[in-house]
Amino acid sequence: MRRLPTTLAITAVAAVALSLPLMAADALPWPWKAKTPPDPALVTLSHIDDVSATIKESQPPILSITVKAVAPKPNFSELQLTYRLGDPKDRIFSFDAQGRAPQEPNPDVETKVTIEADYADAPIGNFDLIEVYSKDNCVAYSVKDNKPAKCTGEASPQ
Repeated sequence: MRRLPTTLAITAVAAVALSLPLMAADALPWPWKAKTPPDPALVTLSHIDDVSATIKESQPPILSITVKAVAPKPNFSELQLTYRLGDPKDRIFSFDAQGRAPQEPNPDVETKVTIEADYADAPIGNFDLIEVYSKDNCVAYSVKDNKPAKCTGEASPQ
């Protein structure tokens, strides 16, 4: 009879231990490999203030992108980087900073937001520049040089 509680305790501990890697897996699939199209209901944000990127040494390596931006209204949700189509051989990956506009009426008060995205299957070593576009500007980051860079395109949503 003492075996049942011990067996249940061991099973519970094993279940929690096995589920921890699943809970910690926040990394997104690399957008150009994803099978789903971008959500057409998302709105491009007003302005990009800063973009940075780091490569986290793990197996596989994780590309972490942080974007400081401005939303046109408060309460934007589902903030994300949406891929832009381009030439995969130009070593530049471009995104639009987007989010879901609030459903309830809000005053047009620009609000600072941050988008943080981790990509587990990014083609590390196959690109040099990350560009992030908004309605009125573009900010780029050189992964190769580990510093801000100039965008190669004009700021206009796709």
